[in-house]
Amino acid sequence: MENTILPIESIQERDIDLILLEELSTDNSFCEWFVRELNLPNFTQANGAWRSISAFGLGETDILFSYNSNEKRIFVLIENKLDATFQLDQFYRYEKRAKLYIDKSRCDEAFCILTAPNLYCENQNYFDNYISYETIGKRLLFTGTKRNIFKNELLNIAVEKLRRGYQPINSEIVQKFWKSYWNYKELKHPSLSMKQPGIVPHNSDWPILHDDKLKDVIFYHKLGQGNIDASFRGFSEKIEFKIREILPENTTLIKHSKSFSLRIFSGKIDRTREFDTQIIEVENGLNNIELIRNWLFENKNYWT
Repeated sequence: MENTILPIESIQERDIDLILLEELSTDNSFCEWFVRELNLPNFTQANGAWRSISAFGLGETDILFSYNSNEKRIFVLIENKLDATFQLDQFYRYEKRAKLYIDKSRCDEAFCILTAPNLYCENQNYFDNYISYETIGKRLLFTGTKRNIFKNELLNIAVEKLRRGYQPINSEIVQKFWKSYWNYKELKHPSLSMKQPGIVPHNSDWPILHDDKLKDVIFYHKLGQGNIDASFRGFSEKIEFKIREILPENTTLIKHSKSFSLRIFSGKIDRTREFDTQIIEVENGLNNIELIRNWLFENKNYWT
């Protein structure tokens, strides 16, 4: 066959599930890389990987990966997304399942992560940790085997499928909330920058704000979680350790796959409810963004 002919016309999520399942079940070097890429506890031994696991009446985990980190048993609950939207409260069911696995002593620690094309990862704002198809494909290509080169080609087909077909669908009720949020921010907190909302998909739950004087620091208001995150990208571990030593009150440092964040809980907000009934929580969040922003200015010598 000609090299320009694709080996398969279209890839489905199930196909990617099976690629991940095979790698996590058979290749310890892939497991070690996968865990390291997500900044999870160090990998020492794989225990297995399973597909479509239902637990506790709280929905289904696409792939459950279990490994040991020294004496600790770790569960990684993987949600794989290609072109479907998140189901209602899907991420929160993942969190609840992870907590129950720990509470029932099935594991010592549990983490919920997303695998998807990078375009999806950047536009679907739920999981703190994610690893893109593109990143996985580069790892497979790096090994140089014919089998993994073929799998990388399949992942590329999946990415192109999403890229050709990605058309965000506007949610009027969520768009109404975002516009009210933007108007309120412009009136009460004009020193914070935020892009004026246009099309707002139903899953959009993290308004993004920034201050032009703070390079490489992005503020996320994670409405459903109730958290304010100041996310640092491209900073060294040395900077992370410095900041960790002087954290302001009620602030925690959260590790992500390729970044870290300063987090303050500000109160949960439902983007599908009326904005005016949740102004107190919105104000708490915006005040906490300004609190972290001002703290960063005052302690600039620690992180610049």
